[in-house]
Amino acid sequence: MGRFIVARAEVGVVFTLYSETGRVLVSSKPYATLDACKKAICSLVRYAVDCPVVPKGEGRHPNPKFVLSEAELGVCCEMLAPNGKSVVVLGPFATKKACLRAVSMLRTGVRSATVELEQGGCRIPLRLGNLPQ
Repeated sequence: MGRFIVARAEVGVVFTLYSETGRVLVSSKPYATLDACKKAICSLVRYAVDCPVVPKGEGRHPNPKFVLSEAELGVCCEMLAPNGKSVVVLGPFATKKACLRAVSMLRTGVRSATVELEQGGCRIPLRLGNLPQ
């Protein structure tokens, strides 16, 4: 079972998704509020399992989706929510195959993941509401 750890950062609130073995699968950008961070986790849980992976610039696929892009630093994959906003970015990875493997691990990790808020050196369970069962 995966685990989301939500923590306050210098410039907002971030989450990190860990695999059942404790490996970091993805870390989020900073969100302005805890509520915004919780909404991003909800989007990730709800859509990451089923949304397609498409090459950047291929406009035929509606959101949500993972957008695969290649750059000088490597291959990245960004998950876009239905509203078109970025939820998470994976990478860069050395190869497309490694990036797609990370997407697969992310999809497995979000299933039945617990969510905890790190606060004052301890972790407390965090309810998100409206998560798919």
